[in-house]
Amino acid sequence: MLGNYTLWQGMDHLLHIYARFGVEDYKRYYFSDIQAIVTRKTAVGFVQNLVLGLFLCLFLWLAITFGEGWSVFFGIIAALMLISLVINVLRGPTCETHLMTAVQTEKLHSLHRLKNTSKIMNRLRPLIEQVQGSLSSADLDRMPAGQIDPTSRSPARQPIKPSHTAVKHEKGHAHMILFGLLLVDGLLVALKFFFSHVSLTVSGSVASICMGIFVIVALVKQHDSDMIRSLRILTWVTLGFVGISFAAGYIVSMTLALKHPGVMYNQWELLKFISDLSPWESPFMLGMDIFVLCGALFLGFPGLFMLKKFHNPAKTSNAARAVSSRRAVVSKNYIPG
Repeated sequence: MLGNYTLWQGMDHLLHIYARFGVEDYKRYYFSDIQAIVTRKTAVGFVQNLVLGLFLCLFLWLAITFGEGWSVFFGIIAALMLISLVINVLRGPTCETHLMTAVQTEKLHSLHRLKNTSKIMNRLRPLIEQVQGSLSSADLDRMPAGQIDPTSRSPARQPIKPSHTAVKHEKGHAHMILFGLLLVDGLLVALKFFFSHVSLTVSGSVASICMGIFVIVALVKQHDSDMIRSLRILTWVTLGFVGISFAAGYIVSMTLALKHPGVMYNQWELLKFISDLSPWESPFMLGMDIFVLCGALFLGFPGLFMLKKFHNPAKTSNAARAVSSRRAVVSKNYIPG
């Protein structure tokens, strides 16, 4: 689900807030209950930089290739891509951060940049140690391995019933079909650069309709499920991509029909007329086809990759950092993400 996550530091606890559309959910984690905070570096930032770099090169090439107004239009988009790329690089590598207690493991979505998360870990460690106390390396060496496992419950604590309700498990079949259709649609658009045939146009229309159906099905199925957040967001982005593609296709069809009244009331003739047009004949059609191709590739492949990762979750054995400690801070401070 779309929303905004923030993390706040209180007198003796951390407050995790999830806000969306005027509704807020609160989760409180007392310093005395925190067993560990684990941070793992991810490749999301690298993928984002790669995608932005590819879009930058693409729109720079379009700005150089076309003249007059189209050159300015594509140049502005390329400048926006460059600004986004620079900002993303300066923010540093991405990461995943999980807070562990005796009864649950919660992902801290606001701590998703490694550079900022390291500062927060250094800030929280003394506060937690002030409440729980600290262990020296010699103390850790003398403890049995089972007692220093952050996932094991402390015998001195009484088990607490989790307050959250169970969520349904989603297998992701609709998502798999959706991302597969995206790749098929991208392949059909790529073939249009080399071949012109009505079968490609018909197949592309069928694939687009199926994408519209399955993106709705996927959104319904992922609601209140255990689907990972990145996959949920990607599905919402896919909905936006499909909507823009539908709107652009409708505009092109209506424009061509109005310019050629002879095929306006004959769907088959209009379909054949559109099929005979080459993307190289119109900057608008070329830009639209490139948008569809890039969107299909940059949503389809990551979607299938995330789906595979969701079905085969990796162990967090390469945890970058863990804080385990036990008082209070004197002020309420917002912890930026």
